[in-house]
Amino acid sequence: MKITLKKLKIAEHMSEETTAFTADIFVDGKEAGYAKNDGHGGSTYYHPYEGKRDLIGKAEDFCLALPPIKYNSTILDDELVIPMDLEHFIDDLIEQELRNKDKKKFEKKMVNTVMWGVPNGHSYTQVKFKVPLSQIPLAQLQGYIDKYKNDFKDGQVFLNTNLEALGVK
Repeated sequence: MKITLKKLKIAEHMSEETTAFTADIFVDGKEAGYAKNDGHGGSTYYHPYEGKRDLIGKAEDFCLALPPIKYNSTILDDELVIPMDLEHFIDDLIEQELRNKDKKKFEKKMVNTVMWGVPNGHSYTQVKFKVPLSQIPLAQLQGYIDKYKNDFKDGQVFLNTNLEALGVK
């Protein structure tokens, strides 16, 4: 079964504790209902469109049969296990969309910016150039890279995925 969201509108400016959004739910390519979250920390709500309750019911059953969500809990010193359901499935689709959006922004930034930090960390250092990195002579760009590498702290690496394609070592 394929569950997707279309007409997705994410309102980051309204998101406080959870991601505020609205979207139409499609099940196996058929419009089935809509989902929304107000962004105030509450649950994600979904409702079937008229005559589509059976389709939403099939999506609910499908999600209940999926493996549970597992989180490592630093508070409980244990693994937190939450059963999968359609609400969590929708939330996962939203989170994936946000990750994809952030990844695209990051990749766009790489065109004229060198970035380094700890992978999957919460911060990084960046040096932005006025021209795309591809227009900087290789020897000059390599000199910059070598200089920045000398400033690395423990665990830091270049976050750019385009340096190797530019011939930088």
